[in-house]
This record gives sequence, C-alpha cells and structure tokens, in this order.
Amino acid sequence: TLLAPVMLLGNDPRYFRVLAFFVGFVLLYAVFLTFSLSGYIIDRPEMNGLIVIREIYIFGHLKQTHITQGFYLMIALSFTYIVYQYFQESFVKFAFYGIIALAFYGIYEFIFYAAFQTNGDFLSNRNFGDLDTASAGAGTGDFATGSILQSSNLFGSGFMRLKSLVGEPSMYALTVTPFAIYAYGRRWWLLFGLLSFSLVLSTSSTAIIGLGVGISYLLIRQRQEFVLYIGAFLFVSVLLYSTVDPLRSAADTLMFEKLSSISGTERLTTFFNHAVVVVDGNPIRALFGLGFGSVRSTDMASNLLANVGILGFLLYSIAILAPCLLLAPGPDRDAIIATLLAIYFMEMLTVSEYAYLPPWFMVALGFARVRQQRIMAYDNHSRNRQ
Repeated sequence: TLLAPVMLLGNDPRYFRVLAFFVGFVLLYAVFLTFSLSGYIIDRPEMNGLIVIREIYIFGHLKQTHITQGFYLMIALSFTYIVYQYFQESFVKFAFYGIIALAFYGIYEFIFYAAFQTNGDFLSNRNFGDLDTASAGAGTGDFATGSILQSSNLFGSGFMRLKSLVGEPSMYALTVTPFAIYAYGRRWWLLFGLLSFSLVLSTSSTAIIGLGVGISYLLIRQRQEFVLYIGAFLFVSVLLYSTVDPLRSAADTLMFEKLSSISGTERLTTFFNHAVVVVDGNPIRALFGLGFGSVRSTDMASNLLANVGILGFLLYSIAILAPCLLLAPGPDRDAIIATLLAIYFMEMLTVSEYAYLPPWFMVALGFARVRQQRIMAYDNHSRNRQ
C-alpha cells in the first residue's frame, strides 16, 4: 500500500486521487489528533481500569502509539481507497482465492495438531521481542508470540481452534466470515460450505455473530416472514439447549462459557470502563476522545469511544455502513449489505481490530458498486436525452 504512489505513477488521474488521499489523511488525522490532545488542557482523564498502550511520549501528551496506530489506520484506509479507485471484477475472484488458501491452510493445521499434538505451521515466524521488556531496557531473551494456539473441546480433548495464518481464532473469524456471507448471498454454495466449515472449527463466537447477522438479513430480504421463522428457530434452540446434553455442551463451548467465565466478565468490565471514560464533563474529550492509539479495548465500540470519541465513532460507522444506504438494487446488493452489517457487528461487539485488510476489501467493494451504479445511471440518462 505504501508503494502505491510509486507503482501507480503515471498520467492516470486516479494516481493523483490516491496521492491526494494519502496527503488528505495525514492532514485530517493530524487535525483530529490535535483536537483529541487539546482535551488534556482542560483536565486529565481517569485512566484506572483502562488498557493503556505503551506510554512512551514524544512531546507533551503526544505518544509514540498515536503515530504508529495512525500509521496502521492509514494503511487500511489507503488499501480500501486504492481498491475502490482501481476496482475490476477480477479483484473479487482473486480475493476469494486468498481466502480459500487461508481456509485450507487452517484445516491443515487443525488436522496436523489433532494427529501430532504440535503446531504444524511451517510458513510463519511470528515471534516478537517482548515490548514491555524492550521498553525497560532489558535483554532480548524474552519473546511474545503473535500466534496463539488455543485448545478446543468441541470434539473432545486433543484439538485446537482453527486460526490459520492470522494468529488467533477471532481474527480468523473476522477475516473469513465476510467472504462466507458474501458467498451465501451470491449462492456460491461450495464456497460457503468450505468457509463455514472452517469457521466451525475455529469455535469463535465472533463467527457466530457475523453469520447470524448476515444470513438473517439475507433471509429476511428474501421473504419478510422469515422474521417469524428466525424467532421460531431461536425458541426451538433454547428448548434444545435446555434438554439435549450434546447440543448444550457444543453451545457452551462456542459461546456461553466465554460469557460466564472470568474472561467474559472482564470483557464486560473493559467495555464499560472504556465506553464511559470520555463522558466526564470534558466536551472536547467527549467528541474527539483520548487520542487514537491511547488505549486498547476488547471491542470496537468502546475502543472507538475511548480513543476518538463520539465523532470518531460516527465517522468509522459511516465508513463501513454508507454503502448499505447508497446501493441501488443489483445482483449482489443484498450480499454486500449483509457482509457489511456482519463486519460492523463483529467488530463492535467482539473485535477491536481495524488493520486487517480483508474486511476493508468488502467495504471497498461496496463503494465500488455504488460508483458503478451511478455511472450506469448517468449513461442511461444521457442516452435517453439523446
């Protein structure tokens, strides 16, 4: 993404739009961050109970993470804008090729671990020097891994939660679920079956939320009475959970144990602490937050509210959901809307990750479809006038 201004150099006017996007992002980010940090002039926030990212200050209240996290956001949004500007239908095909390869590699890891009880990942090297140790000036002997191997009891002991190359199951769910929903909306059943099977092996509640939101929307769009069917399904599911032990065990493993565990309680507490930190009577902080990259919550909703305030939360929501309101009827309109709704709810409820590119590809696809429809409508109008 960073090499795009060089790689796309030429007389194509789209190049200058991409270059302008880079410059515009830097300027707007600097202005927004300035407003965020100006809130500290009024008073200092209460940071107890917040997950504060490394407190290494550059100047005044400006932290190193304000720059680095903004850099990650720039990469994600620039990728989205480049895909939008240069979009071709073949992009969808090649994106699915990548997701299929990711799913197959994750299934391979799952089978390898079941057979040999060790991680079979032979492609990645995700060991990093421990940041806390490094910042304290200690030696380089301590490392943190970016690949979390988690056990699963869905099929009994001796299995792992599928994660593939993205590091952990929830990130795999955020990466693959949008493509599974889009495949469902386009009736690409083989693709949907493969991706859904891999998501089941991840035992991720993030995937359950995304599939539930996306598929429910698609079913209701097909026939409005599906609202009643979905309600009946939920009612029957509750009855089965109460009476059938194997189903209860599976549901507990996938979702409910996480909610009732210490981890689940901590997530709720973390959500509350981060969501209310900006509501302390400081109007600047309420609008612009603590500064992007100040803290890290476990869900996007409270993460956005804490870091970029109410205004930042609204801007991020518009960036993802705007195509849902702008798209006209078309072959994949419902599939795109279902996908974007799933991405939004997965992030807001369970995953505070904004730098993974596959979900942003779907956002770019939504905006590209809006532009295609508007160009087609303009051409039709011009021909009718002639």
